[in-house]
Amino acid sequence: MVKGINSAVIIGAGNVAWHLGRALKKVNIDIRQIAGKREEPAARLAEELETDYIPDIKKITDTADLYILAVSDDAIKSVINILTPTEQLFVHTAGSIPLSVFENRFKNYGVFYPLQTFSRDRKVSFGDIPVCIEASSEINSDRLMQLAGLLSRKKLLINSQERATLHLAAVFASNFTNHMYAVAYKILKEQNLDFTLLQPLIKETASKILEMEPRIAQTGPAVRNNTSLMEFHMRMLQNDKLLQDLYKTISNNIRRYAQ
Repeated sequence: MVKGINSAVIIGAGNVAWHLGRALKKVNIDIRQIAGKREEPAARLAEELETDYIPDIKKITDTADLYILAVSDDAIKSVINILTPTEQLFVHTAGSIPLSVFENRFKNYGVFYPLQTFSRDRKVSFGDIPVCIEASSEINSDRLMQLAGLLSRKKLLINSQERATLHLAAVFASNFTNHMYAVAYKILKEQNLDFTLLQPLIKETASKILEMEPRIAQTGPAVRNNTSLMEFHMRMLQNDKLLQDLYKTISNNIRRYAQ
């Protein structure tokens, strides 16, 4: 057990709440309640974690050691304004929301940001996930770092600006990359081709950047400046101006990085 953090209340029932709740329960943190307006997922999460579901955030218990705001970025400020300030430790789990969002409201607060993409029903190895910590005091930093150490082998103290930079990079590395998969899926589906044909390519592309700088691993017509092939691809996309613009913008940026 972590001294001072033996119990928690989770506010929210999104993907982060599900995975973090499961991870905390696995290391015997007592999940006192799941709170949130979205009854169906919150009640299901509470059932899985064998705890109570509380629909009204104002009525959550004041006996937990840690209160985790695992809600959307846009909702964090409003939830903070609803919660009753106490001496306990309050944290949010967002990448781009600064620690200062808690100021003038709570005495003990911090950030507990697991750097990973989460889908509710897909298992992940929490032990490999970097957990980024920031807090209002050294004592609270130590408490959160100890808790993070129970969940993951990768824990680090970073400030709000560093965390925002990490989150921005993660959007490019994960969200935008996944969107490119969606585009590729659509292109193939329109010609009745199977997306699984690309899976060996996707796996090798991802594996390479674990061993070399991504810029060095870059291949394709843009890095070779094969203008005739790129023009051919642009003609293939002539019925979708947005994809044409996307193809052109990314190709130009690849060439810029190659210089």
